[in-house]
Amino acid sequence: MENLNINDQNNTANLSALCLPRMLPLKEVTYHTGLSSTTIYDMLDKKSKRYDPTFPIQVKLSKGRVAWVESEVAAWIESKMLIGFTDQG
Repeated sequence: MENLNINDQNNTANLSALCLPRMLPLKEVTYHTGLSSTTIYDMLDKKSKRYDPTFPIQVKLSKGRVAWVESEVAAWIESKMLIGFTDQG
């Protein structure tokens, strides 16, 4: 019976881990998008000519530390791929 309880706890922990969003630091966002950090921050700045309201906003994790939600970055990239696909044809 004890093994069953341990397995149940492990399964619950694994399910919880699967539900947590993955956070990407700026370095990974620049890698995945192909954009520079300057361009990314310009896209977030409403006063910039490069402002893009569709670009995911960063999440403040602590003082001086931000990250982006991976699924939001992926969705933004996919939306750009769809726009490029529909523009071609």
